[in-house]
Amino acid sequence: MEEDKKKFVTFRQNPNIDFLFGYFKGMEIPTKQDAYKPNDVVEIDENGAETILKEFYQRKPEKASIQNFKNFIKELTADRFKEKDRIKMPDKVQVSLSFSIKEKRFFEVDVDNLSKTVLDSLNGIAFDDDRQVTSLIVDKHIHKMKVNGILIAITKLTEKRKGLQYKWDE
Repeated sequence: MEEDKKKFVTFRQNPNIDFLFGYFKGMEIPTKQDAYKPNDVVEIDENGAETILKEFYQRKPEKASIQNFKNFIKELTADRFKEKDRIKMPDKVQVSLSFSIKEKRFFEVDVDNLSKTVLDSLNGIAFDDDRQVTSLIVDKHIHKMKVNGILIAITKLTEKRKGLQYKWDE
């Protein structure tokens, strides 16, 4: 009888990264791509003539899926980020995000919109505000198992700890 073969994956954290966490086979990451809806505005001139003005937009209320995702991130990070671990203003932060997206959705969502949802969710948890993020490295891919997931790496940038770097001046 052939012994069951189990696959194990070992992750080794890059020493230039302070925090590394995420989930696999989890919830789909919602985006704010449709956060605004067109709104017709009527202009009335001094003679009482009405003109419909186009290209005015009204912000939609935040979707329940986005609030659910923020709550999920809060739960995911609860044991990783205590108040003392949060990167405080004015310190700078580097964030690296790797998104695993199901094939059907891969071409429907933009990495910048996925990133915005995650960064907003990390406000007040990993760092005070996402304005501290001065370096953002992002990729999205279709995992061979076709599942949703995310890997999040966060580094507090200092003179000595410069995070993952790309050389521009050589």
